[in-house]
Amino acid sequence: MAPSFKDLTRAWVANNLHGISVKGGTVKTLKYVALCVVAIALLASCTTFKASGLSFSTKAPKATVLGDFRVEVWVNEFLGTSAGANLFNITADATEGPVKDAIQNAIKEKNGDAAINVTIEHQASFVDILLNVVTSSIYAPGNVIISGTIVKYE
Repeated sequence: MAPSFKDLTRAWVANNLHGISVKGGTVKTLKYVALCVVAIALLASCTTFKASGLSFSTKAPKATVLGDFRVEVWVNEFLGTSAGANLFNITADATEGPVKDAIQNAIKEKNGDAAINVTIEHQASFVDILLNVVTSSIYAPGNVIISGTIVKYE
């Protein structure tokens, strides 16, 4: 009968890690530290969405509402999950430009001055998730839906 994986592992540890107890806490401690280092590295390098240049005010100036807008933008990201986390932040900013452009275009179309009550949703359809799975999380497409109200200041 062939030796089990556990037996092979114990034999390797006994031959290669002199002075470290297999039954003692030292190997467990090393495994725990290694697991923590990997977890911290992965968690520290994930970004789901980034938006900058946002502003908020408790005293809004008088404005006339020109209408609502709703725009859907297709976003291509890499090394992550569709509408989710991206490893190593390679394409973390891929969403920021299209979102800003969509809001600015909506303001221009209605001859407004600003967009208020803006909502940004990052979604993935079944096809997006399927593409992500087929490419082993290399390609991560998704949709960003931006909606809000366009106003003109008085």
